[in-house]
Amino acid sequence: MFGKAPDRGTPLEEALKAASGLKAGTWASVEALSLLSIEAHGRPEAESLYASARDASAGLSSGSWESVRALTWLARAGRELGEG
Repeated sequence: MFGKAPDRGTPLEEALKAASGLKAGTWASVEALSLLSIEAHGRPEAESLYASARDASAGLSSGSWESVRALTWLARAGRELGEG
């Protein structure tokens, strides 16, 4: 009746696919890329995700709760990836 659901891959694989089509440029994207880089630790994508988050954060103005949260995740990602 409902048929078999399509094979979508793991949640991480789906998140990586979704992120590849997005443009970083907001604090929400910095936070998402930082979280993805932590989760992808040990995979080749981890470093480029972290670099994208770091680069995006450099062009944004801080001073909001959203920026604090995103920068905190970015700091954690750097620490977990051995960058900070």
